[in-house]
Amino acid sequence: MFQANSMLGRLWRRIMLRGTAFGAAYGKLRMLYAMEDPWDMQSPREQYRFKASKAQLAGVSEQYGTILELGCGEGHQSLFLQSLGDGLYGVDISPKAVERARLRCPGATFSVAEMEDVSTIFPAVHFDLICACEVLYYAQDLPAVLSMLQARTKRLYVSNYAPRSEKMRVAFSEPGWRRLDDITHEDTVWECYLWESARDA
Repeated sequence: MFQANSMLGRLWRRIMLRGTAFGAAYGKLRMLYAMEDPWDMQSPREQYRFKASKAQLAGVSEQYGTILELGCGEGHQSLFLQSLGDGLYGVDISPKAVERARLRCPGATFSVAEMEDVSTIFPAVHFDLICACEVLYYAQDLPAVLSMLQARTKRLYVSNYAPRSEKMRVAFSEPGWRRLDDITHEDTVWECYLWESARDA
């Protein structure tokens, strides 16, 4: 299979992503994992984002208990998140991605699930932190997903590719949310938000 950063890989990704925004088109997203690292997560840009996200989270709390990574993919960002907590859990819609994540990050617990199923994911665990990086614009009903996430955690960290954030910003103006510094790498900008539960303050 072709590589993600090749011309064919970029074309494959563009075709698979067509019509996926805010539509829960998870079948297409699963198909992306016919090739390894379809999002080019090993690129300098993404590695910079992982480090910057970890630094932001470390600035909020030096250590977390349990962390859930929503849309963990193949576990590239999991490697950065696992040192922030006592236990890392991850979910993704792709069985192939989850299989690769388990190999990349064997100390974590991964499961195949859609973000809409978050209320039943790892039912015995209430998370100290949930991370939703680069995934929420694939949800069909963002407010419902956020509500489910907030019911399972003390803190919710979100990062969004800036050009896709316009339709989403109103959701992060609700009580408990605050905007963190943007993460910028060359000409790419991610908007970052943190929600904290008032009952755990």
